[in-house]
Amino acid sequence: MLFHDFQWALSKPRIGRFLIASNNNEEKALRLYQLNIQCSQTIFGLLSIFEVALRNQIDYHYKEYFNDREWLVNQCKETGIFNHPSFSRYQFESRTKIQATFKKLGEKYNHDRLVAELSFGFWSYMFAPIQFKVGGQHLHKIYVNRPKGTTPKELFNSLDEIRSLRNRIAHHEPLCFDKFHKISSSSIQLTYQKIINHTKWLGFNPDKFYMGLDQTPMMIELINNEI
Repeated sequence: MLFHDFQWALSKPRIGRFLIASNNNEEKALRLYQLNIQCSQTIFGLLSIFEVALRNQIDYHYKEYFNDREWLVNQCKETGIFNHPSFSRYQFESRTKIQATFKKLGEKYNHDRLVAELSFGFWSYMFAPIQFKVGGQHLHKIYVNRPKGTTPKELFNSLDEIRSLRNRIAHHEPLCFDKFHKISSSSIQLTYQKIINHTKWLGFNPDKFYMGLDQTPMMIELINNEI
């Protein structure tokens, strides 16, 4: 495809960032755009697996802690953690999300469907300071291989960075630029390493867990070659 046609199809503002970063080299701009898509694809693939593993570990933990297979719905009740007064300043957002999803599922509801429907943001925010405290202050124990001294706040902050990267990919935002709009893989590398770290800390071997799908290091190297 000619650069002009590609730019017309995807818009000048979107392609323009790649063109500027490539010093107006149209061939390089198209190559960089392709690398960005390929890098997004492989990271999103990892995240689709990691997200399921994380939410399941949280679910297993609270099923055991509350001795309740329906803990999400039941903890929205008057004495439940999602109804704790501490959440009033946030308009009981987690409770609202659970109840809205429960209502949406209707007759199709079961606990596993509810778990699957709740977003990565919902699950990562289980480590936010108030939710972690109200939830019993032991959720970090799902990270069986976490380094000694790793705090729940550190876990939450890194999960939030992973969530931010996930959203950037979902909204088709470029990953291959720094804040000065120069070609860079530093941001990808840092967050990618957090994904790998969390995977290991949950007790999984990343090489086996991601079934050979992880092409991120190679894509990072190819992006670096364009600098």
